[in-house]
Formats: sequence, C-alpha cells, structure tokens
Amino acid sequence: MGAQVSVSSRMKKILGVLKVIFLERIPMNILLLLIIISLAIVGFSYMKPAEAPTGNVILEPQCPECICEEKACENDCSLCPIKTKIETKNVIYHECPSGALVQDIAECEQYFPDVSELYSGKVSGITLSIEDIEVEKENADSGCVTQIKYVIINRGDSPIVPRINAMVYKEWNKDKPMEKDINPEIVVDKESFVTRTDKVRVCFQGTELTLRLTLTDVLKYPNQKVVALRDFELD
Repeated sequence: MGAQVSVSSRMKKILGVLKVIFLERIPMNILLLLIIISLAIVGFSYMKPAEAPTGNVILEPQCPECICEEKACENDCSLCPIKTKIETKNVIYHECPSGALVQDIAECEQYFPDVSELYSGKVSGITLSIEDIEVEKENADSGCVTQIKYVIINRGDSPIVPRINAMVYKEWNKDKPMEKDINPEIVVDKESFVTRTDKVRVCFQGTELTLRLTLTDVLKYPNQKVVALRDFELD
C-alpha cells in the first residue's frame, strides 16, 4: 500500500514538472507548432507506400501496346455519280437533189448523176441528157418514139423552168421531121438536177434515125437552147 502511494506521488510530480515546462516555460504558439509537426510525421508514415517485396518475384507477361496503322484510302470511282456535260450544237444540213443530206452544199457534187457526153448537151451550166427511149414499130421502116427518159442538171446561177421539144429525123434538114413538145411543169433549182420519164408520141419513117431533144428555159432564157442527140435503129 505504501508502494502504490509513492508511485502515484511520483507521477504527480512528473506531470507537474511537464505542466510547468510546457505550459509555463514554452509559449503556446510553439507548443501548437510541435503538435502539428508531430501529427504530420505520423500521417506521412501512414501514407508512405509499402516497399516492393524482395526475393523471387514472378511477374506476369504484359500485353504489348497495340499500334494501329492507318491504311491508305483508295477511291472507288464505281461508287461515284457519273457527271455528264451536254452541249447543244446547231448543225445545218442541205438536201441534195438525190435526197442526201450534207453539211456543205459542195458535197452534193458527188451525188450528181453521171451522164453520157455522147447523148448530152450543155449550155451555160445547164445539161440535158437522153438516158433511154422506147420505140414502137409499126411497119418495117416506120414507127414511133413513145417514151423518153432524160436528165436535166442545173449548174447555172438561177432556177430554170424547162420545156422540152422532141424530134425524130433520118437526115437533118432534108425531110420535115415530126416533133412534139413536152411540158414537165417543174422548176429545177440551181445546183440540182431532175430525172424524168415522160410519155410522148413522135412518129418517123426510116431505120437509122436520130432523136433530138431541145431544152428551153421559158423563165429566163427563152431563146437559149440546150440540145441533146441520140441515134437509134428501128429493128
């Protein structure tokens, strides 16, 4: 019992000394600072990370970082809309006498008919050609021309209105020949031609004969004549 009293009295003396030291000898500001520092040290010790374990440590393999490569973009033109530019162009065509359409009127030259120089005549760009005839025989030395196929080509400087005179003779200016007029009632424009087959009846006497066609332009040159001749025999 006496031992416990002595220990208690000693603790009271120690606490009294500490009270005197800290409360009376040390200012309150310093005391507060010491308390803060002590608390900081204790807190830091708890926040410090644990040290890595030593010895044989097995590390799991880590997946390497995936690096993606960008692929070059290839344009697929099949998916693109097709753009079409439409231009309007006016083209003038000329109709040739044959019916062919050309851009240059001069190209009609190739569509003009080829006529026989032997059975045709030409004056001032106007050509008259006898293409074919039909003959009807009456007796051994007589008959009639019943149909004539002819071509008129106008390469003159203006349209023409043709009138055709058909005449059959054996000798020119010897006997009075029989003749007939053919009025086709057409206009042949310049740089054009016409092919016609007209019926006519021009009778004759003899076996070796000549058909004479004379063209007159009644519109402009009534006194100008284009003559075409064709010989034939009565079989």
